[in-house]
Amino acid sequence: MEDTQDFEASKLGTKEYWDKVYNRENSNFKEIGDIGEIWFGEDSVEKMTEWVTENVTKTDSRIVDLGCGNGHLLLELAGEGYNNLTGIDYSEPAITLAKAVAEQRDLSDTIQYHTVDLLGSDWAAQNQFDIVLDKGTFDAISLNPEQEQAKKEGRDGPRERYVEAVRQMISPEGLFLITSCNWTQDELAQSFKKYFRYHSHVKYPTFSFGGHSGSKICTVAFEPL
Repeated sequence: MEDTQDFEASKLGTKEYWDKVYNRENSNFKEIGDIGEIWFGEDSVEKMTEWVTENVTKTDSRIVDLGCGNGHLLLELAGEGYNNLTGIDYSEPAITLAKAVAEQRDLSDTIQYHTVDLLGSDWAAQNQFDIVLDKGTFDAISLNPEQEQAKKEGRDGPRERYVEAVRQMISPEGLFLITSCNWTQDELAQSFKKYFRYHSHVKYPTFSFGGHSGSKICTVAFEPL
């Protein structure tokens, strides 16, 4: 992969950080029934759900959400009638929360959740999906402290291994939909160009500043080469 934008390492790129977040949100769910924060907000979930409904006609299509967190995106897809849904996250507390929410809503048979270290296992090679979703997970992986060290040593880091994992798990006719607040559409295309080409994108409201226009987040779909 050619170099793209580099980010300073952050705690948001560590498992320890997310375990703490979801331990807290599990407590909140038990106490007051709050499923927790919706990363990037409701609008991003609505946009991704709308894209799926417009592009995926078969409700039994195999759909996976990478870094699913509390499972909110999958809950919305289940509400649209999709019934072959999988969520994975390397944070066990996140999966505990997602399973509890799904059980509360009688969706345990519709959504399957698994604790998976996507970059440290062969799970991607053993499971294949028609639609692969990512809402902020590539962003978090890009902040992993290991990324900078890997670059210095001339080896693949978490970011490159993630791209490879997505390639392994997606079916030949599948689609990959990713939402990011750190990467532009062009930068995402650069990061995934080894195995994917542009398919479509979601339009968001834009803003102008200093003679430049853009949006706070982008959602882009890719298809395998």
